[in-house]
Amino acid sequence: MPNHSTTTPYVRLGFLDALRFFAIIYVIISHLILIPQPNLAIPEWIAPFLINGGDAGVSLFFVLSGFSLSYTMDKRAKEKRLLHNFYIRRFFRIAPLFYLLMAIYWIRDAAVFGVFHSLSEVLINASLLFNLVPSCITGFVWASWTVGVIALLYLIFPTIHKHIRNLHGALALFVISVLTAWGWSYFIKNYGVAVGYLNADDIGFVWGFGFLQHLPVFVCGIVIYRLFFDYLIKTTRESRQHYGMISILAFLLFYGILLTESMQNLLWGRTILHGICFSLLVLGLALSPFRFLVNAKTAYLGKISYSMYLFHPLIIFTAIPVYRLLYASMSSSLPGYLSSLLVTLILLMIISLISYRWIERTGMALGEKLISNE
Repeated sequence: MPNHSTTTPYVRLGFLDALRFFAIIYVIISHLILIPQPNLAIPEWIAPFLINGGDAGVSLFFVLSGFSLSYTMDKRAKEKRLLHNFYIRRFFRIAPLFYLLMAIYWIRDAAVFGVFHSLSEVLINASLLFNLVPSCITGFVWASWTVGVIALLYLIFPTIHKHIRNLHGALALFVISVLTAWGWSYFIKNYGVAVGYLNADDIGFVWGFGFLQHLPVFVCGIVIYRLFFDYLIKTTRESRQHYGMISILAFLLFYGILLTESMQNLLWGRTILHGICFSLLVLGLALSPFRFLVNAKTAYLGKISYSMYLFHPLIIFTAIPVYRLLYASMSSSLPGYLSSLLVTLILLMIISLISYRWIERTGMALGEKLISNE
């Protein structure tokens, strides 16, 4: 019997794009506080929700990646040279904009800070494999560590997708990925320096940003994809809405508990718990895509989330003097923060819309042209 997901044509799933938009907004909300030194002041009662946004937003991105890659590979299963086309599309999706940011940061770091990134560092970053090199694991483009993580996922994903073809296989892979993440963490903390893999100063970075540490979060997306397309999509619309509401309520409860930090390091640690938690949100909106969350506007803004992600640290860093002026003119920290967020989003939206139109879409079109010409 053919897989359900390969019997209908490929169409973009609006809830995935909408969630990408909400994920990047959550990242920006957090980084707006943390990038300026000293940090922007915010009321204590809202601090846990806002500051947690960086880690949580990235985890949501990774869950979405596992889901969307599975969906895309299934929908394009009948393409000739599927593997070849997959790698071309993935490279031209992320590399053009990343290379532009590499150039911008190289010039900025040299001109503003007197820091000159060596040719070897540039080549390691340009290879997109810098997550494998402890001294370069964060990249010199701010927040680009996620690009290094996602590049490694792209390398191995076709193999995963080929062998994991049902929910049971996805759940088994999740368990294996968790055990692998545990083993990786233990090795890094206890033997990473002893075997010469890294320096003592790199332990925290390699442990926090290493690919294997985040692999279980990607696999959460694969699990949700299999659950949705193999089982839940076949239920009645009323049942899907019911399951969707349950999933969203479970997400809200789970995330509320995570914000208390009582479970942050319980059993699997925050990263994996975030993956499980945000899987509930993805599943909920897949089953019941509420119009006020999933609509044409949020879906379109989700398409520019990659530009928003790579540009936002640069925008925030550059606009710090503006934030200081806004805070000085406000009566309390919350209006100061909200006005700073508004300024940031306006600037970032303008730049990201231009970037998406002229850099991202141009890169994707070039990739498709190469595929069609071969």
